[in-house]
Formats: sequence, C-alpha cells, structure tokens
Amino acid sequence: MNRKLYTHFVRPTSPTQRAPALQQSILSGTEAKKLYLEEVKEVKYPVPAKETYRSDKKRGTKRKACTNEVQYCERELFLSVQNNDVVKLIQILDAFPDKINVCDSFGWSLLMIACQANAVEIVKELLKRGIDISVRDTAGNSARSLVIKNRNFTLADILLSHKSDEETKEPRKMPTINSVDQYICDICNNKKFLNKQQHLSSTLHNINASKGRKIPTNYVIPESNKGYQIMLRGGWDKEAGLGPDGSGKKYPIKATKKIDKTGLGHKKKTIETILNEEHEKAKCKNLNARNDHKNRLLEINFRRQFY
Repeated sequence: MNRKLYTHFVRPTSPTQRAPALQQSILSGTEAKKLYLEEVKEVKYPVPAKETYRSDKKRGTKRKACTNEVQYCERELFLSVQNNDVVKLIQILDAFPDKINVCDSFGWSLLMIACQANAVEIVKELLKRGIDISVRDTAGNSARSLVIKNRNFTLADILLSHKSDEETKEPRKMPTINSVDQYICDICNNKKFLNKQQHLSSTLHNINASKGRKIPTNYVIPESNKGYQIMLRGGWDKEAGLGPDGSGKKYPIKATKKIDKTGLGHKKKTIETILNEEHEKAKCKNLNARNDHKNRLLEINFRRQFY
C-alpha cells in the first residue's frame, strides 16, 4: 500500500513557551463593568448608529448590517396604515413626526387610507397625533365621506367623538362688536354692517348698486373693426340707433337662410287668411252643387212634357 509522504512539518513548542497575548493579565467581570461605565459617562452626546453595508466577497453583493435607526419610506408608511400595523406606524411617526399629513399621488391622506381599510387602531392613533381631517383627494372625497359611503358606524362614531372633543377643548370666541367700527352703506338704505369688505362683495350690495344702470350694448363685432371706427368718427352714438335723432335701427339686419322657393316680396299667409280661403272654397263648392242640382231638375221636368 502506497503511503503519502508529507513534506510540511510544524516544529513542536516546549510547554514553557507561551504566546505573548496569553501572558497579559485577564480582567475580571467587575473590573470590565467598571471600565465600561467610566467610558460611557465620558460620552456626552452618543452618536446614533448608521446603516452600514458590508460586502460579501464570495457572492459579490452588499448586505445591510443590522442597525437601530428607522429609515423613512412612504411605501412602508402607507402599507403599515393599510395593514393596521400600529407598531410600525408609531416607529415611523416618532422618528418623522412631520410626515403625519403626507398624501399619496391620488391625494389620499393616512387617515383616508385607514378609514378605507377599516383600521380602527390606526385611526385612533392618527387622531391622537392631530392629523388633519379636512384633507380631500383629487375627486373631492374626504375621510368622513369615505366612512359614510362604506357605512362604517364604528369609524363614524370615532370621528364624531373626536370632533366634539375638539369643540369642547377650543370653544369658539364670539367677536366683539364695536359700534364705532360698523360700516354704514349709503346704497343699501343707510344700513349698518359689521364688515365693510364682506358687505361690498355681497350679492345684496351689488344688486342695489346696479339698479338704474344701463347694460352696455354689445354688437358682437369688436370695437377695433374698421367700419365700427368709421361710424364713431362720423358722430354715431353706439347706445342710440341710426339717423340724426337716433330713431333708426340699432342693430344690423340679421341674415337668415331662405328655405322656400317664393319670391323676395311674397307675403307669408297667416292663419286667418288660410281659414278665410278655405271657407270661400267650401262656400263656392256648395253653391255649384246647388246649381247643378237645380239644372238637373229643370231638365227632367222638360223631358217629361214629351211623354
């Protein structure tokens, strides 16, 4: 049997020889704990752990090292709300509290997504953090309208109770009315109003102010038209008709398409004329029938005289 010859040998060490690392003194558990506490006390502002990547030489890829820092991702935030993952949502919002009113590409807020997914715990957490309820999407839907469409009475009670709590916490302050700051409008029969700008932009004031005003005449053609400018230079008043006294036609003759085959001077028959013509035709027909009958009787009598 052939034996394999080994050419590499390691010389044996004597038992007295030891590695230099083993010759050092070893710390006990209490000493190590004391040293660790002294080092921690000296650090005033601890640096948070960052995400690091270590390369895998064998596979040629990078693997994410385990760290405690929370990274913000909109997709993870929306999925946590949709899946009713309260723990994940609290972690993200604690790290990024300004992202509570974020919306997706369709304008849906976190509260709207939670109401559509029937995530009761997520809705309570978002309301506790003070999310904006009045947000609407591109179609005009809000969280309340989605709850009403889905007929979710549980979420409806939660939203209504949150609204009542806000009203009790922040009661409305009635504005103090000062008689000196009141605005008196001459156009509206000298009535007093609290806010001047609001009254001047109101419908009531605009209606009262427009009484007696004439609506400007619109001739369809622009004022830059050459014929329009020539008439203005000739002394024509655009608010009056043609002629020196303005008694003529005000608007140009309207062009209409002629459908029938009658002449231009032909007068259209009215209903009365048509009825009269039909009456005359019927009258003539009856008269002709009587005359024919009378002539026939005369002929019969004449013929009887010869028999």
